[in-house]
Amino acid sequence: MKKPPAPRLVTVAIFTTITVIFWVFFSVYTILTQIPDTKVPPELLEPIDPTLDIESLQDISGRVHFEENDVVSPIVVVSTPTPLPESSPIPDGSLELTPTASPAAIIPTEGPVEATPTDTEI
Repeated sequence: MKKPPAPRLVTVAIFTTITVIFWVFFSVYTILTQIPDTKVPPELLEPIDPTLDIESLQDISGRVHFEENDVVSPIVVVSTPTPLPESSPIPDGSLELTPTASPAAIIPTEGPVEATPTDTEI
């Protein structure tokens, strides 16, 4: 009795699986056998000055340090949705639009707000 041949889709799936396995194997093999690129920039190869810079150390101790309580919280932008302007048809067929101002306001969350004079104010 003659055995029926495997469907064409099964044959293609088997050969595709074998190809993918070999492809992954050879890719991993080439990655593991490559010599890594060891080019180092010349500025990293320069020797470091071994003397201690006292001025830099004094600058570090003189820097300002803020505690978490000293930091003012960021500005919060409060915005409310603006209703669309009412438009009513005019007898000639055009629309009447009324301009509205934006209700967005910038409000600091803490501390007083001070205005500083500019060069143009007298």
